[in-house]
Amino acid sequence: MLKTQGGNVLQIESEPLALAIAEEWASQEQQLHMGHMRLTGLAFTAQDNPLHLTRESITAKILGYLHGDTVLFWNSESEKLSRYQEQYWKPVIDIANEGLGTSLKPCTNLFDTDVVSPSDARIVEKWLMSHNFWALTGMQYAVESVKSVLLPYSVVTFKLQAEDAVHRAMLEQKSQAETWGSVEWAHGVEEEELTTRLAAAALFVYFNSNAVTKKTL
Repeated sequence: MLKTQGGNVLQIESEPLALAIAEEWASQEQQLHMGHMRLTGLAFTAQDNPLHLTRESITAKILGYLHGDTVLFWNSESEKLSRYQEQYWKPVIDIANEGLGTSLKPCTNLFDTDVVSPSDARIVEKWLMSHNFWALTGMQYAVESVKSVLLPYSVVTFKLQAEDAVHRAMLEQKSQAETWGSVEWAHGVEEEELTTRLAAAALFVYFNSNAVTKKTL
């Protein structure tokens, strides 16, 4: 029987998630590395809910990121970066518009507070609120990891893989590295870390959006 950090018996409504968490524990050797057990950590957070969040409060937090979404704010001062944004960010915006029925457009003014229209915000809010609390916990983790709502949306709807989404999230850093150089190993570690987070979060959303059986671990 597995207990959360809050001392509660972990109960999971998705059998695939329960199996994935069991595999996380089985893969641990002599010492536990909780930092590597993303699904376990998300499940503990969702069940204990230490910040007393609700579906409404999580949705509001995620919508806050939508209004400052990485892929909606383009840099017009760099010709190379502008080309990259057109190539890598516009398809992400298109995926959201096609999937949700929104009319999102990129903006080149970092101080623009009206990038997302009220009607588009309501559409995204409705989509978020269609998920249960556990799925929203995973979505919030994904959004906070890459500072974007649209990139995780593309991953959880199977339009992009997590690795590709992270590549797009780090577009500005990659462009700067091409120009000025960077510490390659450090850059690689950051990208791998973000990919692991996003992939785990997307799985957590998926498993909790397709629940079949309640399990106690």
